[in-house]
Amino acid sequence: MELFNAKNVSGHVVEMSRTNERHMDSSGRTGLPVGENRKKEFGGLVTQALERVSGRQLEADQLFERMITHPDEVEPHDVTIAMAQAEMSLNLTKTIVDRAVKAYNDITAMR
Repeated sequence: MELFNAKNVSGHVVEMSRTNERHMDSSGRTGLPVGENRKKEFGGLVTQALERVSGRQLEADQLFERMITHPDEVEPHDVTIAMAQAEMSLNLTKTIVDRAVKAYNDITAMR
């Protein structure tokens, strides 16, 4: 992979090639979506994160139910680990939401 070559050098300016869409080109633009598309991308990321948290909760519940109904199929430590992961995910999500709400309230109170 060639990042730059001699024809891309002009004085103290070196034109680098983009190897990732997140990198800026010489005009300062990235290959990432802007405007409304960017908002949809952020919303999608938030939705995916919440779905993962929900999935961990469901997985822990299903393991717990299987441990009760079929104790020979499920190891108790697997259930404990799944429940701890689900609880940690939920606590982290609650913390992020609380801080986002606090930040919003702080910003609106600045007026």
